[in-house]
This record gives sequence, structure tokens and C-alpha cells, in this order.
Amino acid sequence: MRMLFAPAIVLVAVILAPAARATTITYAATDVSGSTWQYDYSITNNTQPANIGEFTIFFTLGQTANLAVQASPGNWSSTVVQPDPNLPADGYFDSQALDAGLAPGSSQGGFSVQFTWLGTGTPRAQTFNIVDPNTFATLEAGTTTAAAVPVPLPASLVLLISGLVGSPWIARRRRSR
Repeated sequence: MRMLFAPAIVLVAVILAPAARATTITYAATDVSGSTWQYDYSITNNTQPANIGEFTIFFTLGQTANLAVQASPGNWSSTVVQPDPNLPADGYFDSQALDAGLAPGSSQGGFSVQFTWLGTGTPRAQTFNIVDPNTFATLEAGTTTAAAVPVPLPASLVLLISGLVGSPWIARRRRSR
């Protein structure tokens, strides 16, 4: 009896435990041409108790070059700094809110950076920092994640229609036997 009780407690604890929450920055990658890529970002404030006023996304030295801001929401000021092999230092995209920033529980999209990919394969996730715009202290650090790709629904619709059309035919065939 004791052996069954302990796993049951663990199972209940896992089910009832709150999900891990962190500020998320997602990206959608687009191959513009050859080695030129564009990342479109969206940020969600899941953890910060106050508004997010600034964030920085890093571009790895030796794997990226020619960073350029393509788009930024009107209430944010965005800039890029190129990777510098003389320091050596990664490049980065930095965006600072011009107003109150990103409130807890809200999201903001519309950030876009184009760059030259020098690495092998396709570009990957990047590290980021959530920054206090007054003290420049890092409040949180994380890694960007690829945005979910929507599943096409037309294929499901075709299956549903073919099933509805085929059902009377199958029923008629069974009755004739």
C-alpha cells in the first residue's frame, strides 16, 4: 500500500505544479536570399512584475554580420551594433520602449532584423536579456524560440468531406449484402 501511495503523491504534485514561466521572445526566420536572413520577433512579458522597458538580442560573432533593423513598433526605439572581431564581441539588436513599455501578461510584435548568416546550416535561436532601461541591469536572460508554424487545415477539411460523402455509399453497400 505504501509503495502505491508515494507515486500517487508525486503524480498529483506534478499535475498541480505551476508551469514554468519566463519572458519569451519568439522569432520567425525568413531566407531572404542566399545567406541573407530576416528574423521577425515577438516578445511576451510572462514573468516581470513591472513593464519591460528594454531588451537585447545577441548575434554571435563569426556567425552573423551586416545587422540591419527592418522594422520596429512606433512606440519602441531599436538599434543594432555589429559583431566586432577586434574586441571580440557579439553584435546585438536592442530595443527600448518610448512609453510605459510592455505590461505584465501582454505581447508586442513587429520587431524585425535582417542579417548575413556566416554559419553552417540555417540560423538558430539566440540569447537575449531583459534590461532595466534606467540602470542597464539585466533583469532576466533567456533564449529565443522559433514561432509555432500553423498546421494547414484544408487537408483536414478534405478528409471530413470525403468521409461525409463516402458514408452513405458504405452504408448502402452493407445493406445490399
